[in-house]
This record gives sequence, C-alpha cells and structure tokens, in this order.
Amino acid sequence: MIKISLIIPVYNVDKYLRICLNTCINQDISEKEYEIIIINDGTKDNSLSIALEFEQKYKNIKVYSQENQGLSVARNKGLSLAKGEYVWFIDSDDWIKECCLREITDMCINNSLDALAITAANVVEQNIERRFSYKLKGVYSGKEILSKGVMSVCAPFTIYKRDFLLEHELCFKRGIFHEDSEFTPRAYYNLNKLSFLDEICYFVRQNPTSITRTPNPKKAFDCITVAKCLSDFSNNIEKDLRTQFDNLISLNINNSLYNTFEMSKENNGELNSFIYGHKYLFKHLLNSSKYRYKLEGLIFYILPKKTVQVYQCIQKLNFKSS
Repeated sequence: MIKISLIIPVYNVDKYLRICLNTCINQDISEKEYEIIIINDGTKDNSLSIALEFEQKYKNIKVYSQENQGLSVARNKGLSLAKGEYVWFIDSDDWIKECCLREITDMCINNSLDALAITAANVVEQNIERRFSYKLKGVYSGKEILSKGVMSVCAPFTIYKRDFLLEHELCFKRGIFHEDSEFTPRAYYNLNKLSFLDEICYFVRQNPTSITRTPNPKKAFDCITVAKCLSDFSNNIEKDLRTQFDNLISLNINNSLYNTFEMSKENNGELNSFIYGHKYLFKHLLNSSKYRYKLEGLIFYILPKKTVQVYQCIQKLNFKSS
C-alpha cells in the first residue's frame, strides 16, 4: 500500500532540487510505501535532467512533464496522478526532515485523519528559525481550528488525505499567485479530523529569487482575486465563522495594497479600478474583528476610487507614529 505521495512541482530550481529530493529519499519507510511525483512545469534550466537522474535511480520516483502552466496546475496534476492514501505538496526549493514519514503516516493512518498540520522553519544561509508552534493536542474539526485562528495557509504545512481532497473537489486555482491563501481556508472548513505535529518537518528556503519573493504587480491583482473567491465561499458557511473569513479576506486586501509601494503609478491606477469593480469586498473590512480593518473599510467606502492612495497614506501615518 502506498501510504503517502510527495508531490513536487519543478521549475528552474537546479540549484536546490538535489537537496529537496535527497531529503525525500532519506526516509524511514519502505520505498514501496510512498511515492515521489515530480511535475516538470516546463523548466528551462537543468532541473529536468536532475529529476530524470533520480527517477532512474529510485523506483518510487516518477517524473511527468508539461508545458509551463504554473504552480497550481502542476500541483493539481500531481494530485490527479497520486496513488497514496495521503498527499504532501512540497516546493522544490525547500526540503523536508529526513526520517519523518513514519511518524507522519502513523499519525495520519492510525487516527484516520483528514489532515495533519506540521511545523516549519525558515532557513537563511545556515540559520534555522522555527516559524510557529502548535500547542494543540488531539483531533479537531477544521471549523474548530478556523475559529481559533491558528491555521497556517501555506499548503506544504498540511498533509491531506487524498480522498478528502477528491471528495470535496478541492484543487488549486490556476493562473494566480497566492493560491495557498485561496485553497487552505476552503480545505480547513471541510475538515472533520485534523491533528497537529509540533515538530519541524518542513524547511522553507528564503530564496530571494523565488516567485513568492520577487516584485510583480500581478500579485496585487491576484490577492484581490483570492479575496473575491473567499468572499464567494463565505456566503455559504456557518455564521459563527464568518468573522474569521472577514479577517482572512481583509488580510488579502491589505496584502494586495502592500504591493503597491513597489508598483508604477500606472499599475496603481489599474489596481484602483480593479478594486473599485470589487468594492463590495469592503464589507468584509467593516465586519472584521480588527479595528484597523474596520477603519480602512470605512474610509474606502467614502473614497472607493482612491483605495491605493488612502492605504498608502494610512501606512505612512502609521510609520511616522511608530
């Protein structure tokens, strides 16, 4: 039986891919008990050659290639090919803890979990810094966790039962940045059995050239798209959790506007128009439990065509006061 599938999208990461794959290989369960699915997303460097080298050497590694379509499509492709009872989405410039899969699969299978949340660390050069800790013990529903506000949206920080994802038709929205911010809240809302492993099993390389850390005006627009998707989803959720989704949507609006400091005047004008076309999202700021978001929502309602300028003025005032 294949207990877990490690799904690794690959695009221009030849500097880091060997490290990632070596940690996936150096595990404490049989290669018959897990598989490594590599999705070559039209990489232009030497990543494919490295992936094929590992495929030839290890029976539980399979490489599939597609034209470049982005991280979401690559993850969805991996999910469609996976045979494991559980799936773990791993970014190819990061890596996992060696000899961690036995504990992870035992916890998942023995407790019939829908998902297991694990702890991660940031890595800058030789410095390793824990990102967060989980103090929760036992098994919870996703709704309980959302109400506590302890969810981490990064997809690699949660290992999911494959049948759970398929049953609820959960996949990553294609063509956007910040796809995890759109995917994870929806996934958690549907979880019946979630547990936590407060052990660092995932290492995030702070790579300044990665797509998540390089300036791109599209990120600002995609954050609004994420906010819109979560807003649509929140229309059909339990009333007790709507404030939590208001906070998540407000965070995505703020993440969008934060990007404007690195955008051109023309791009900022386009974003103003885009947000104005979705000005109904301001209601989530007003309904948020956070005073800062409420204040933003009120001012945005008064000046709906000047959201970028208003946000930047608020940020500058906050910076001066601090």
